[in-house]
Amino acid sequence: MMVRFARICSFLFIAFFLLGSFSPPAEKFQISKNGKALVSIVIAGNASDETVFAATELKNYIKKISGAVVNIIKEKASTGKNIYVGKSNAVDALKISAENLEKEGFTIQTVKGNLILLGHDDAGTQFAVYTFLENYLGVRWLWPGELGEVVPKNKTISIDAINETEEPHYKWRSRMSLKANDVWRTRVTSDSTANEVELWEKRNKWGGMKIYGGHSLSEIFPPEKYAKAHPEYYALVNGVRDAPGPNYDYKHGSQVCTTNPDVIKIACEWAIHFFDEHPDYDAVNMSMNDDGGLGYCQCNRCRALDDGRRIEQPLDSDESISKDSLKNIIITDRIYTYINQIAEQVQKKHPGKYIMCYAYSQYKRPPKNIVLNPMVIPQYTQWSAYSHANLKIKQQHERIAKGWGAAAERMSIYEYYINGSWPSLHRVVPSLFADNIKELYKDGVNLYYTQAGNDFAINGINYYVAGKLLWNTSADEKKILDDYYNKGFGKAAKYIQSFDNRMETAWKEATKNGKDVTAGVLADTRILELYTPELLKDCAEDLQKAAMAAETDIFKKRVAFIQNGFQYTLLTVKATQKAKELLAAGVPLFTKEKAKQEVSLSTNDAEQANKKQQDQQRLILETLKAWEERDAFVEAHKSDHVLSYFWIKYNDTNRYFNPHQKLKTLADAYSKGN
Repeated sequence: MMVRFARICSFLFIAFFLLGSFSPPAEKFQISKNGKALVSIVIAGNASDETVFAATELKNYIKKISGAVVNIIKEKASTGKNIYVGKSNAVDALKISAENLEKEGFTIQTVKGNLILLGHDDAGTQFAVYTFLENYLGVRWLWPGELGEVVPKNKTISIDAINETEEPHYKWRSRMSLKANDVWRTRVTSDSTANEVELWEKRNKWGGMKIYGGHSLSEIFPPEKYAKAHPEYYALVNGVRDAPGPNYDYKHGSQVCTTNPDVIKIACEWAIHFFDEHPDYDAVNMSMNDDGGLGYCQCNRCRALDDGRRIEQPLDSDESISKDSLKNIIITDRIYTYINQIAEQVQKKHPGKYIMCYAYSQYKRPPKNIVLNPMVIPQYTQWSAYSHANLKIKQQHERIAKGWGAAAERMSIYEYYINGSWPSLHRVVPSLFADNIKELYKDGVNLYYTQAGNDFAINGINYYVAGKLLWNTSADEKKILDDYYNKGFGKAAKYIQSFDNRMETAWKEATKNGKDVTAGVLADTRILELYTPELLKDCAEDLQKAAMAAETDIFKKRVAFIQNGFQYTLLTVKATQKAKELLAAGVPLFTKEKAKQEVSLSTNDAEQANKKQQDQQRLILETLKAWEERDAFVEAHKSDHVLSYFWIKYNDTNRYFNPHQKLKTLADAYSKGN
């Protein structure tokens, strides 16, 4: 009996010992229960505006999720369990710090019954809040505006223990702003629309370094001040100084002579003054103007710095330019000698500030005979990863990027998710952009900028995936895509994904031979080869199935949003088809005088051309109607993030694709002739 009792005691002792050796499960952190707040949000008494905004965002989304109203209080008034947002004495007392993290880095921790959302800086604190909302509360921001928000409903919010720290992989993750930020751009986007896009970017952790500028010559050398007074500051081409004239658009042509001592002096003073006025900026981009005008300087001093190389053909050079043309000479060494001199002078007054310059046009190739100043950032204009279905182009881009990486301490990429010759049509290629982002990062690139729009119903998936991967290149893009479709569209997800997959496959097939698909010139656009009747029919069926499968009102509205984006492409394809028929019938569309001559010939010789005149008139009116319908749709959706109004209007104004105005001229001429 005593033996049995001893065995029982031994068993109980061992059990107690073993159980005691394990910590009890960590207590869950409860934010709300049955719609009632259980915590407060605490910020420092001197919290920055950015921290207050982050705390407010957290409060608002907790209310959207649970109905609970969480108070935001200053730290001296805090008691009990709290959510601490940003730096404060209370966070210091808990011995939590983000000081050793990089800019924008953050930590999310549950400590002693509190939740800490703390960034290295204000941006990091905001990203801590957004990451917490996304990763732990299930919120998503698929596109700007309320329709793009995914907010789960749960009156009780309870989370497990957290100890997470993040830092961005790319230190600059920037999309082109829709706000007019230079003197050449015409404002066509409302402030409210642009602000919604900027908030979407912030919530998806776009951001990073503060960098200003681009094609900056018109700011550095205002034509009103220098064009007439100092023509010698401008490029000498075929014996003529290409000074700005009455048609100068402040962006194209009228390059400067980069070896003129006064030009160099003015540029250095401008850069120093910029950082005097904007000490919060990390870099300023001081690139040449965009191509146009007569070309780059041919003076002896400038030509002496060139190394004799010529641009490779045919991938990077206009085939209409002769192989021996001066427009095919690589001028990188002369351009970056000029940029080096600016960087050297800036460092004397503003150490640590960078001078950026595009690697573009005739200076796209890395330098040969000069060493870049370590404070110079070349920005390789990679046009574009969307063409990487062609292996030869992909390899060439990789070779150039690696060349710049070897030449510079830091380098950046300038991408083209959209451009002037692509008026916001479907170019759905997230896999190509994803692969490129990861490959560039492996090769040491960590600065990334892309031309972009707010065409989220059309190409939004490209922007969404890119944002996730620029922050964390180890993320799985397939999981990102699955999450996007499932969270955003419910039972309609597989049909929306099928739609995007069809568009991506079609784009890759159309470009695998290395020939781009653009909409810059109506006569030679290949969009009808891309958007075949079969593709459009299948895509329409996908969206019809999605609309039928969508099980809630919000899912139905999101499907309708995507359908609107598709409708824009359909209308553009239809209008293009009619215009192509008109061109085939011999009716010109982009030379007004010639158009009037054609009309006159047709209307003055009724006996021979009456039938042709009637057919042309009918076709002109049909084509005009198609473009009117397309352009009216654009105006109706200029502010709802379906399409990119800025880039469509840019295409209308600066390319030869939309013949709307020419068609009206022709229709009026026929009307008067009859």
